[in-house]
Amino acid sequence: MNRYITVLVMTFLVVFSASALTAQELKVVYIDSQRILYESAAGKEAYTQLSSLKEQKEGEVQKRQEKLKTMNDNIQAKSATMSASAKEELAAQYERELKDYNRYVKDAQDELRNMEMKLLKPWSKELDDIIKGYGEKNSIDLILDKTNPVVIFASKRIDVTDQIMDLFNKRYQEKSGKAKPKKE
Repeated sequence: MNRYITVLVMTFLVVFSASALTAQELKVVYIDSQRILYESAAGKEAYTQLSSLKEQKEGEVQKRQEKLKTMNDNIQAKSATMSASAKEELAAQYERELKDYNRYVKDAQDELRNMEMKLLKPWSKELDDIIKGYGEKNSIDLILDKTNPVVIFASKRIDVTDQIMDLFNKRYQEKSGKAKPKKE
């Protein structure tokens, strides 16, 4: 939700600053970071490594699911003929196995996520530099990400931070009754 509000605010700022850009065209473009992630050479290599780890983890998860199902079926089939203490022991064993299973699934997900970050993080800075260079070379004012609605690159030409801060300071001074701070 915060991302969408940020994009909305940035869009309004761009629209309002565009009127201030006399006789200059505003260039706004977007990229699809998911597509870059999946279709780039670095992304393909990373996902090849990740898929083998994922298959290994899925195989282990499948084995553990089958073990739990077998234990549950065993408890169901034998519960009528078992003593109360034997039922409790089997139920406790099942609960331990279920906890181990859930812990393993979470750990496997964390390991996959960490491996993905480890494989792709080195390329993240490189990609940011490429995007910035592309924006500067092609005189682009704003680059957005289609997948993750954030500003990737913004030209100083459309930066209205100082003007907004001046308005905010004026409003603050009016509401608080404080004297205007002196500019150096």
